[in-house]
Amino acid sequence: MNNSKSSAFVVVDLQVDFCPGGALAVSGGDEIVIGINSLVSEGAVFFDKIVFTADWHPEGHISFASSHNLEAFSRKVVDSNIVTLWPDHCVEGSEGSCFHSTLKTEKADLIIRKGRSIKLDSYSAFFENDGKTPTCLKGYLTDHGI
Repeated sequence: MNNSKSSAFVVVDLQVDFCPGGALAVSGGDEIVIGINSLVSEGAVFFDKIVFTADWHPEGHISFASSHNLEAFSRKVVDSNIVTLWPDHCVEGSEGSCFHSTLKTEKADLIIRKGRSIKLDSYSAFFENDGKTPTCLKGYLTDHGI
């Protein structure tokens, strides 16, 4: 383990499905790509590690409204929690699961694909929604003294 103070630049879920035109689009979500690319290009100057995260759901994922035969954005009790059901998005290997086409990922030290369990959603880059299943980000950062 590295005992010196370190830093990481973590880019969270900058994927096609979260950008304009995607299945779960964020208005203007693609407008940050130029700034992120600039930081990634200069990354070694500012950061010890560069990490990208990505939603990576199997077909039939529990968070998809289609898996429950309900409309997108419906709410449902799942495992004693009220959850919002989303349109199918970031299905592993699909175009929507890809990083934005102009995002520079070549300098990534780590890419974490989360939300991979069919029965467990993931909003956090650190833990799946059960609050106890790690995505490996914390361990990676800790192992590198970050």
